[in-house]
Amino acid sequence: MSVVLAYAIIALAVLAITYKTYVGYGNYRWYTKLGTFIVLLLGLAAPTICFKFFNSPSPNIQLMNKYLYLLFGFVLLLFVITFIRDIIWSIADVIRRKSLDDMKDTSKLQKANIITIILCLLVCAYGYYEAEKDAVIKTYEITSPKIKKEAKIVMLSDLHINPAVSTEYIKNLVNRVNALNPDAIVLVGDIVDGSPDSLVSQMTELAKLKAKENVFATLGNHEFYHGGLSWGITFGRMRFEFLSNYGEKLGDTGIYIAGIPDINTADAAGMKVKIENALYFADKDSCVILLSHTPKLVEGVNKDNVDLQLSAHTHGGQIFPFHYFVKQSNEGRLAGFYDVNGVKMYISRGTGYWGVPMRIFAPSEITVFNFKPEKSNGQPS
Repeated sequence: MSVVLAYAIIALAVLAITYKTYVGYGNYRWYTKLGTFIVLLLGLAAPTICFKFFNSPSPNIQLMNKYLYLLFGFVLLLFVITFIRDIIWSIADVIRRKSLDDMKDTSKLQKANIITIILCLLVCAYGYYEAEKDAVIKTYEITSPKIKKEAKIVMLSDLHINPAVSTEYIKNLVNRVNALNPDAIVLVGDIVDGSPDSLVSQMTELAKLKAKENVFATLGNHEFYHGGLSWGITFGRMRFEFLSNYGEKLGDTGIYIAGIPDINTADAAGMKVKIENALYFADKDSCVILLSHTPKLVEGVNKDNVDLQLSAHTHGGQIFPFHYFVKQSNEGRLAGFYDVNGVKMYISRGTGYWGVPMRIFAPSEITVFNFKPEKSNGQPS
C-alpha cells in the first residue's frame, strides 16, 4: 500500500469519526454541519495542498502553507484529544455501571465537545508559542584526554528556513549564536527548505554567523529535496566549511570535525557516503566529532574512530504524543545523549520546526558543547 493511499484512508476515517462526534448527534443547522465538514476536510487535506506549493518562492504562498499546517495540527490534535476523552469517558461509565449510550446524550456531548475544542485551541496556542519563541540554549561539558585545549562548539540543526521565514528571525538567531563567542559552529542538516534562489535574503543573514575557527555545514535530507549539490556550493560561497565526506582539524584543540551527507537520501541523489574520506585527515589521538544528520551509525563508524556523533532529524518528536512514533522510527532514539555500540551520540531537538508550526513537549534548542582536556586520572586539567 502506498503512503498516499494509507494517508487517504486514515484521513477519511479521522474525518468521519470527528464529524460524527461533533455534529452527528445533535440537531444542528445545515450551515453548521457544512462549516464543520469544510474545516475538517481542509485541515486533513492541508499536507496535500502544501505539497503542491512546496517549492514556491513566494513568501505569501509559504505563509498560506504555514497556516494550513496549523489547521492540520488542530484537526489532528482534536481527534487525538477527543479519542483520549472518549476512552476515559467509557471507562468512567463502566465503573459507574452506566450505559455507554450515555456518551450519546446530546446535552452532555455538546458540553463535552465545547470543552474539548477549547482545550484543543489552548494546546495549539501553547504549541504555536513554543515553536515561534527563541530556541533555548542548552549547555553540556565534555572532557577527554584527547582534547589539548578548551573549545566551545555551538550546534544548530533543523532550522527549515523557507521563503516565509523572515530575515529578522535569522538576524536574531545569528546575533544570539555569535554572542556565545564560539570556537566553531556546526550546522547539522535540514537548515533550509527551499532552493538557493528563493532564500537569498535569508542566507545573506545566516552567512553572518561568526566563529573563531570556522562554521561547518553538512547536508540533511531536506537540502537534498532542493538540490543537495547546489546547497553545498551555496554554503561554500557563504564561506562555511562544507563537510561532505570531509573533515578538518579545529586549530590546535586536538578536535577533528568530520561530516557526511544525510545517509537516508544521499545515495538516491547520487552522492555516496564515504566515512573513510571524512576521517582521512584525523590523527589517531584526535577527538573525532562526526556530523551526521540522521541519528544512525553509518557503516564503518565505531568507538575506535569516532568519539562523538552529532545528529538531529527527529525534532525530539516535535508534537506530543507523536514522540513515540518518531522514536520507534529512529531505532529507539529521540533526543539527548545515547551510547550506540560504544559511540557517544547526541541528538538535537532542532532549532526550528517543520510542517505544523507547533512544538509540544519538544522545545527547540541551540546546543553548546564546552570541550575540555582531561587528565589521565579522569579529572579536568
